[in-house]
Amino acid sequence: MGQLQRCLARGEYGQLQECPLFESNFLQVTKSGDVASRVTLGIAATSPRLELPDLLLLARPILAPMGGPCCCRCAQRLPPPEEELELFGLLPLRFVRFSIHDELRHRLKVRLASGRTFYLQLLAPPAQLERVFGQWVRLLYRLRYQRPGTWDR
Repeated sequence: MGQLQRCLARGEYGQLQECPLFESNFLQVTKSGDVASRVTLGIAATSPRLELPDLLLLARPILAPMGGPCCCRCAQRLPPPEEELELFGLLPLRFVRFSIHDELRHRLKVRLASGRTFYLQLLAPPAQLERVFGQWVRLLYRLRYQRPGTWDR
């Protein structure tokens, strides 16, 4: 069970506790690549009858008290497995458009229907980075080209 799934299980997110969820940790970066924050991104199907996911979940680490241990592991900035998250965003996927911003640096571009854009760089162990990014690319392709009724393709 991933960190976001654990966050949903312990919170008041009744209907989301059992939904299929694909999640990964990312660094939110500026367009030029400066690190802004860490975020966990999840794509979920709110019903088992859905052919494709329909919900974007965004979570961030709950900040450790001042003087506490660093919230990242080494230069990879991987979160500790026991770190707790707080959910700060639930968006229907029909209002979100994903694209690959920089394949070599494993970065996605996320654009909301409101016009807000942010960039996310995948955060995964080096041995898993290519595989996990490939899974995101395949999922985003399906969401973009196999979902009817999305805005501004």
